[in-house]
Amino acid sequence: MSENQAPMIRVMGFKTSYEMLPVKGDPVNERCDLKGYKLDASGRRILERQAEDWVTYSPSHSPMNTKTTERVRLMLPDPSKMGEDQDGEKLKFMTARWMQIEPAYDAFKKGQDIPVNGMALAAWPGVSPEQAEVLRQAGIRTVEEVRDLQEGQMDKVRLPNMREMRKQAKLFLENTDAAKASEREAQKDAIIEQMAERLAAMEALLEERTQPAKGKSAARDAA
Repeated sequence: MSENQAPMIRVMGFKTSYEMLPVKGDPVNERCDLKGYKLDASGRRILERQAEDWVTYSPSHSPMNTKTTERVRLMLPDPSKMGEDQDGEKLKFMTARWMQIEPAYDAFKKGQDIPVNGMALAAWPGVSPEQAEVLRQAGIRTVEEVRDLQEGQMDKVRLPNMREMRKQAKLFLENTDAAKASEREAQKDAIIEQMAERLAAMEALLEERTQPAKGKSAARDAA
């Protein structure tokens, strides 16, 4: 992997804390330091309690083994710092990583569920709501992630018969894919049949409209 490519990650969740943080000011009208933070009369930064969002993420291939939690504002790519990153490698890395986080963060800020790539556990009849909750606590949110569990990961999920569950997830997805393929073929056949019926109707209409003309022509020839 080149340095300017962020690894594929999986967003595990977000949280908000409230901390005493420096306040951004207006350098033109207020006393601020070089980074734009407001200063009090003694030259110290003014602190106020502010909301701080955090994101927890992990490598997509190993959601259970490696989790990282960082401040969201520090994950944002900042083009203004290009002078510190002359070849742009860090900015490219952060941009690629943020593109994977941003849709989930937008959903979090709107109070919505974090979007998942794949089939949600709720759509799988092979697990109960209680089992699905245990899986989600382990960072597993889709049927595909159950199917792709590695041997060393299954022992960390606090559910019995995880190997059988992984097998059932694989079979379920295979059957689902087969059903979707069959449905697509059926839709294709239905479209072809409809087109054939329309073509036949058009031919019949054309034949009907040309018959009188043929009759008149025959009458003239006989006369």
